[in-house]
Amino acid sequence: MKSLVTKILFKFIIGVLFIAIIMKGEIPSVFAKKNNHDVQLSKKSDSSKDVDDVDDDVDDDEDDEGEDDEEGEDEEGSHNAGRNCLTSGCHSGSGEERFSIGGTIYTDADGTDARVGAKIKVIDTNGSTATLTSNQIGNFYTEKSMTAPFTITASYQGRDVEMPTVASGGGCNADGCHAEGSSAGRIFISTNDLDLTGTVTESSSDGGPSEISYNSDIKSILDAKCISCHQSGGAKSDVPLTTYAEVTDTKLVTPGSADSLLIRKLNKDLSEGTMWVNLNSTSEYNKIKDWIVVYNAQEYSSSQGSAGAAISDAKVKLSKNGRVKYKTTTDSTGAFVLEKVKAGKYTLKVFKKGYKRHTQSYQMNQSNSTSLEIMLNKK
Repeated sequence: MKSLVTKILFKFIIGVLFIAIIMKGEIPSVFAKKNNHDVQLSKKSDSSKDVDDVDDDVDDDEDDEGEDDEEGEDEEGSHNAGRNCLTSGCHSGSGEERFSIGGTIYTDADGTDARVGAKIKVIDTNGSTATLTSNQIGNFYTEKSMTAPFTITASYQGRDVEMPTVASGGGCNADGCHAEGSSAGRIFISTNDLDLTGTVTESSSDGGPSEISYNSDIKSILDAKCISCHQSGGAKSDVPLTTYAEVTDTKLVTPGSADSLLIRKLNKDLSEGTMWVNLNSTSEYNKIKDWIVVYNAQEYSSSQGSAGAAISDAKVKLSKNGRVKYKTTTDSTGAFVLEKVKAGKYTLKVFKKGYKRHTQSYQMNQSNSTSLEIMLNKK
């Protein structure tokens, strides 16, 4: 009997000790291993959450209605930053994890730091759209079936950078595109915003119907559509288009000739018309063509004349989506400065009472901002 009581008491003590160990969290190793595994999975799951910085421009809607949002931030895409995913052997071919688009976005052209939370909007040749978000090391990708060529725009906190030409493939980090050391540099969006400067002067002649000239008609088109590539540091820096002398180089323009290379490059109906995708405007194409063929690529028209007196207190405004983002007035010398303008497409308006309003589209780049020269005609 005594032996039986001892056994029962021993079992009771063991049971109490076991409960006490559990209460203190001292779980046997078999349970601890399982719990640690669960914690690791939870951490990986947390890392796949969207990283979406708030856009400080409330009217700049980056995700169009009806787009197919795909966030490139899960475990499968969070490695090998800077590599061409589509040819690495991992995400090419016909497997389940085949990427149609894949790349890495940085804070500068040298690929110094990852840009987290950037939005990359891709539109394929069939109009299908995907909006991707860069993950913690800058990677973005999609497994959605898409067909090249692609129109690609990257956005971050109100800054918009559009690829100047269509992409022939989805491997953004491919050799010759945005690989390390390439002429185009890494895909990047900088928060180092630049000042936009310029001068406003009065046309030296008064009136009459305007002919087409470089200064009054052509320069604003090329500034908005072409010089992001065709300038120092651009992808096409070997063919600069920032000045009258550069645009009218004999290799590009033969005054009076419709066979000028510049016209052919802008002609959407020709196989060599590769610049049409940037121009994308029949009226602007016709204006450039008439400037070369009809008006012999002149610098100033007879009515527009050359720059005259400086115009002070003229109002200068940059607008996006119908909202004024930056504004200033010219000083006594006609000069103006719009400070820290974010990259993107804008409408530039310059006006003063007694003068005709000047309006043009303007693309603010992330580097090499060109100073503007604007002339106003008297009413």
